[in-house]
Amino acid sequence: MSSLKIRLAAGAAALAVAASVGASISSPALAAGPQLEMSYDTAGNVDTSGRLVGVYANNNGDQPASDVTLTFDASGLTGVKISVPDWLEGCALDGEVVTCKVPVIEAQSTASVTAFELTSENQSKPGAAGTLKGTISGFAPDGTENTGNADLDIVIDESGPDLMALSDDIGSKDEPVGGGDVRPVAAAIYNDGDSATDEWYIQISVPTGAGIVEQYSDCDYQDWWPGEHPAGYVYGPSVVTCAAPPGLELAPGDLLVFADAETDESLFHVAFGKNLRGPEEDGGSVQVGLVDDLRASKKSARKGSGESFADAVAKLKPTARAASRREMNTDNNWAEFKFWTKPNKYDFAVTAQAVDGNVGDTVEVPYTVINNGPSDGGASWTFKAPTGTVLVSDGGPWCRFFDENGDRVNELPEVTCSTEGEWPSKASGYQGVKGTVKVRINATPGDDGTLRVHPYPEDREADPANNEVKLAITTGGGGGGGGLPVTGANATLIGGIGGGVVVIGAVLFLVARRRRVVTVSE
Repeated sequence: MSSLKIRLAAGAAALAVAASVGASISSPALAAGPQLEMSYDTAGNVDTSGRLVGVYANNNGDQPASDVTLTFDASGLTGVKISVPDWLEGCALDGEVVTCKVPVIEAQSTASVTAFELTSENQSKPGAAGTLKGTISGFAPDGTENTGNADLDIVIDESGPDLMALSDDIGSKDEPVGGGDVRPVAAAIYNDGDSATDEWYIQISVPTGAGIVEQYSDCDYQDWWPGEHPAGYVYGPSVVTCAAPPGLELAPGDLLVFADAETDESLFHVAFGKNLRGPEEDGGSVQVGLVDDLRASKKSARKGSGESFADAVAKLKPTARAASRREMNTDNNWAEFKFWTKPNKYDFAVTAQAVDGNVGDTVEVPYTVINNGPSDGGASWTFKAPTGTVLVSDGGPWCRFFDENGDRVNELPEVTCSTEGEWPSKASGYQGVKGTVKVRINATPGDDGTLRVHPYPEDREADPANNEVKLAITTGGGGGGGGLPVTGANATLIGGIGGGVVVIGAVLFLVARRRRVVTVSE
């Protein structure tokens, strides 16, 4: 017999023996009554981001187990907290013990339970944190209790740095700020993580009417209203972003304070202009983080012209340690500071050119709305068509052509318009809204048409006399404007205020997170 045939024959004989042995071995008998065991669906490694822990509750017996209770005791853990998220059902936390209830686990069945969450505390030392003690108990149909144990060894993993922004308010309601005032920003940065970082940045933002004083040569500055402004008016820099110099590490627990409470000195000061709105509560912000996470656009940024921020911040000399990782928590990277402003006035004014047309014509009425200052402000304006005419929508961004049911319409006898945003004084360089309104002449126009601006709030208006003008439309050559029928796009409106749309959009982006948008209407 060949060697191959010998090997095949031997293999067949072995299979036959195995089959006969398997047939002679009987299956083990099921445990009498319920037999409860418990295991975990994850390893015990945790960090500050948290880890949900699930449990498999097995009944290996031949009878169901009722009133099953799972208990988890975390009192022996160090640097780790146990919690039960609100969305979990069937489990409850009492101190450091979580208890979960399962009504019934049938024989030879498994119940899967998401039981709790483990999270390492900030600045906890990586490594072994102790053992979570778990127990399971349930009852047989005859009332006999069956129990089991399952422990889980917990290990804390290194999480990384956790930079926190801190800042005190500037002044108080009893110490408001106004034009000519300069105040320090009491900002600080704190590393609440478990490892160091040396690639961090700080960003200070202030609203219109305020500006960052320091002009560090290695920081980026953004101005929403660039250019020269009259003396006393402040329009930025609105945002300054400074990266720490290489090697300036923040170790776990390091607190770097940018201001001295005793001397009132700080690495950052804010100057307030005569255009600052008031009286009201306003504020700015402090943001910190890792340079790799910095998303600020540099396209509109410029460098300062003064000393180096690297030299200034190096004098603070925080403790330095090695190792740098991604930041573990960015929810606390933002801090707001408040300030209260002194009373101030603005002067909104409107003009409207008289036009002439024929019955049946749709004419364009040129108009302007401007804030002469000194205070920045906010306003809407309302057109009231003369008797015999009606206002016609041109699809522009300012005016809201809606009826009393909220449905869009193409014409109305009266309409309110607004930029729905911050409106700086003309000292900023913004010359207000210059546009046209379309009016259709249905009959000989009356002399009761008006254009009125509504400053918000109106009690800060310095000269109410120029808040309203006549909307004068005549027929038969009686007007001074020579209005023409409109058949296409409103080129005057598009060209006249297009730049204003862009600038106002930038302002809205800046103030959206800290100043409510106000729409004023009668």
